[in-house]
Amino acid sequence: MLVPMGELLQDGLKRKYALGAFDVCNLEMAESVLQAAVDNSSPVIVAIAEGFFKEVRFETLVSCIKEQGAPLKIPVAIILDHGRSYESCVRAIRAGVTSVMFDGSALPYEENVRITRDVVRAARAVGVTSEAEVGHVGLGTEYEKTESGLTKPEEAAQFVADTGVDALAVAVGTAHGKYKGEPKIHYDLLSTIYDTVKMPLVLHGGSSTGDERLKRSIDYGIAKVNIYTDMAEEAKRRIKKTLDERYDKVRMNDLIHETRNAFREVATHYMQLFGSEGKA
Repeated sequence: MLVPMGELLQDGLKRKYALGAFDVCNLEMAESVLQAAVDNSSPVIVAIAEGFFKEVRFETLVSCIKEQGAPLKIPVAIILDHGRSYESCVRAIRAGVTSVMFDGSALPYEENVRITRDVVRAARAVGVTSEAEVGHVGLGTEYEKTESGLTKPEEAAQFVADTGVDALAVAVGTAHGKYKGEPKIHYDLLSTIYDTVKMPLVLHGGSSTGDERLKRSIDYGIAKVNIYTDMAEEAKRRIKKTLDERYDKVRMNDLIHETRNAFREVATHYMQLFGSEGKA
């Protein structure tokens, strides 16, 4: 069944588990994530990042995920991940997502507030959950620079008050992509932010952060963790292994099969780690 993401996040906070938000850029990836959720009786968030727009027919993919997800007996939310503009978020709402994330974290605070407030108003009018980011989650390849973008608790509280957003993505030490160096989550900061805003918090850049670090973060208000790189890297590893072992006999469908297995198995791992297994 298709549901607004907010319902899942509130249930996660209440029952002390987190939702995996798994980014996909084609139907095969999406089907694999949904299959993992069915196999584990887990609620799930299927995410499509605006960065994938150049590679995918967005409306078509959303429509296909809705068709696949609606008949299932597990809760399924579909989110636009890292929407870069008000127009992108409205486009996603029209396409039928149940949640939108506007990422204005690189903008001046006032502009981030202004656009987020407009996105929240448009989303709420049609029952769609809104997420936004304050602070800035950087790239793992520039991990040494992420300290400068950490979320300030007082700014987070003001941002929530100024926008009315339903979920808040925070920068507390994670980063997108592969890490250069060892990741560190600032649990003291995360705890202070949660105590200040008392709402579902989101970790972006969950891949390769470390199982124990991610699991511990749930105790500090994290209700959603975004995962993509780990699934993509496992798919790449399996494809390389297949090509190395039997290049002359490999067909494209073999590579698609390896990608499906990788996305399903990595998604399964995180569902079980986050405690969403059996919570559908």
